[in-house]
Amino acid sequence: MQTKLQAAVPINDTFSLVGDARTGFYTLDRDDRDGSTSEKDEWRLRLRAGLQATINDSLSARVRFAGRYTTHRSGADPEFELYSSGITPGSDGLKMGQATFDEMWLNYAQGPWSLRVGRMQSKLELVGVAKKSLDRNDSPNTDIAWTDGLYFKHKAANGWKTHAIVQYNPEEGATQVRRKTLDFADSSSRVSYFLAYEKTDKKAAIVQRSLDVTYLPSALQSDGNATGRIDDYWAFAGRFAAQWPMGTGGMKFLLAGELGYAPNTPTNSALKLGGSGDAGGNATQVTFNFIDIVPHHSVGVVVGKVEGGWLLSPDFKNNQYLYETRYRWNITKKQRIEIRVRYRTDIEQRTDKMEKRVDKDLYARYTQKF
Repeated sequence: MQTKLQAAVPINDTFSLVGDARTGFYTLDRDDRDGSTSEKDEWRLRLRAGLQATINDSLSARVRFAGRYTTHRSGADPEFELYSSGITPGSDGLKMGQATFDEMWLNYAQGPWSLRVGRMQSKLELVGVAKKSLDRNDSPNTDIAWTDGLYFKHKAANGWKTHAIVQYNPEEGATQVRRKTLDFADSSSRVSYFLAYEKTDKKAAIVQRSLDVTYLPSALQSDGNATGRIDDYWAFAGRFAAQWPMGTGGMKFLLAGELGYAPNTPTNSALKLGGSGDAGGNATQVTFNFIDIVPHHSVGVVVGKVEGGWLLSPDFKNNQYLYETRYRWNITKKQRIEIRVRYRTDIEQRTDKMEKRVDKDLYARYTQKF
């Protein structure tokens, strides 16, 4: 699994300060489904800070505070809550103004394997300038989400890693992005499962190979309500990335792609999409990356299509096309500037709406780790 821009500043032999701060200007121009138009401009801040303790050679622990804030009038007054329930169903994480502990874990490592217990961050992203995932990516951008459960990891001598997560889902809603019509009211949906097999090598020609499966038992309201059919939700995803040198100046071209498929999906009528039968369960992203055009400066282009029945991604909304260009400047190992231009639109027009939604947004953000 890939890691975010993170750091650890030693305090003494046992404790280290961990975290990051991300701030930037965000603007959104929306043509909405009811025919209205709107614009939104704001400054955002996400602050994450915590302590990590190295108890001995095998045992470590971490607790971290995370909060997100905005200058927009929609932002709530700052509030802190230790969430034992999930985030608001259908949302991308905590609302602006909210804060919590997004990590509280104990980790035991021995040789090639480790076991983490508690609240943690988990992700499996496609490598590139604009890292995204079709299924598992806690807290992208300025979002705040988390995983409650057990996370087992093993690294074989040949470099292949196995990841296994057993996750708890509160009745009120999952702690990650889970799009409608996923719901966790059924008692059989309390525990879900994730298994991945991955190999990455940023210096090799083949940079990434991975396969994973997500299993959410009794979590899919196939007819869109609790009185209809309740089914298991399965999702399968595969990623592949390769790179080639370009010229003699150190520039590289990286081509990467991810495919997802969900065999059981809600009906089109449950999602208010046209046609009979079940919604499509396919998801795709392809990225074109120009790494180190000049040292530390890179550009990536992302093209994505996610059908209505793919309900797991925090980076891609279901029933939408996505087109994105991102510029990244790695100032130092601890500082980064990124500029993104993105266009998103509905694939199918909803039957209860006048038009398809079209979003055009841009951000310029700065990340500092400490």
